[in-house]
Amino acid sequence: MKLHSELANNKGVLAAAVLGLTVGMLSGLFYSMGTLIPVWEGEFGWSRGNMSLSLTFVTVALFFCGPIAGHLGDRFGASRVGAISLASYGGLLIVLAASMSELWQLWVGYIMLAILGAGSTAIVLIRPIAAAFDKRRGIAMGICMTGAGIAGFWVPQFVAYLIILDGWRTALMALGALAVLAAPLVWLGFRGYGKAVETDDGIDYGPSFAEALRTRPFWVLSLMAIAMSLGVGGLVVHFVPFFTDLGADVVQAAQIASILGLASVAGRIGVGMLLDRMPAPFVALGALVTAAFGILLLYLFGLQFAPFAVALVGLAAGAEVDLVAYLCSRQFGSRAYGTIYGWQYSVFVMGYGFSPFLVGLSRDHFGNYDMALLASSGAVALAGVLALLLRSRPEFEAKSKNAIALSEA
Repeated sequence: MKLHSELANNKGVLAAAVLGLTVGMLSGLFYSMGTLIPVWEGEFGWSRGNMSLSLTFVTVALFFCGPIAGHLGDRFGASRVGAISLASYGGLLIVLAASMSELWQLWVGYIMLAILGAGSTAIVLIRPIAAAFDKRRGIAMGICMTGAGIAGFWVPQFVAYLIILDGWRTALMALGALAVLAAPLVWLGFRGYGKAVETDDGIDYGPSFAEALRTRPFWVLSLMAIAMSLGVGGLVVHFVPFFTDLGADVVQAAQIASILGLASVAGRIGVGMLLDRMPAPFVALGALVTAAFGILLLYLFGLQFAPFAVALVGLAAGAEVDLVAYLCSRQFGSRAYGTIYGWQYSVFVMGYGFSPFLVGLSRDHFGNYDMALLASSGAVALAGVLALLLRSRPEFEAKSKNAIALSEA
């Protein structure tokens, strides 16, 4: 089936996935935190490390609840699970915003948001693409994943403007309301989709999960995933407070931080094109070294080159999950791809959750973000070097392009 006809025939499912990912739980909580940190710090006196710990709790909860959400999506369909999860997450966020006044309420509230909102993440919302697309499934997946990148552009600015207009409670309530309003649209767009489409030849290939565990590439990829997430995740959350520390007002800081969202979309598309033309380890090295250089620019020059530096970081932020997924398919084939990638994705998410907390602790201890910037730059560069240890697997080259497993993304 030709690309344009397959896309044209499934515009509804594409739109539903993009919409769900851009207003879903992870996008809302992660991309709003940086704008909320200075406000909560001023109103409640909470430390940045303790506030960032809430996102660590989110990722730990998602680590355990994600597989359950995936199973529910398999059994009841992504339309029902995705819509119910979006509505539940949005409703709870509205309640939390109206009532929160203690730090423990933030922590417990965000854990509950992660549990109820697990079905509003890519774990469930990407699944219908497997049913709607066959020959161009990879392109469709890339389009859908831009929803999170778009959130990185609009959420920080949206929250910043509403904070100025009517306070942080209104800003969080608005994010919750958008998720609730999106729920029926996701349900309508996903109706009739949700089961995976098999590969063209119907033949599984590659190691089992148990066999993969005993290989060096499995653990190299795990180290690469956690190095990327530790290096980028904390900065994404702390960009706004970092820029306000340097003298920017909250709106200006949010505008600079929002560049990351647009850059991540470009990074996802650009890296995807390069992966079809160049060896994946070298593409990964180039993207990650570029991001490490952007972080160094922030350390050396602060606000002077901040928009450009954030754009460089955004190139990696948009491509990192895609790189892990692509490298995983090239290393391990299709036989146990969902399970293997599910592990790698979980490792990545855990790193993304701990990174804001560690960056916040560094800021609280040293009084600035210098050490966090240096450590982040080193972690991202290390991830690029680790990618070079992943050798090409010729036996999977031809087959893996037709074996894009989406269900555990």
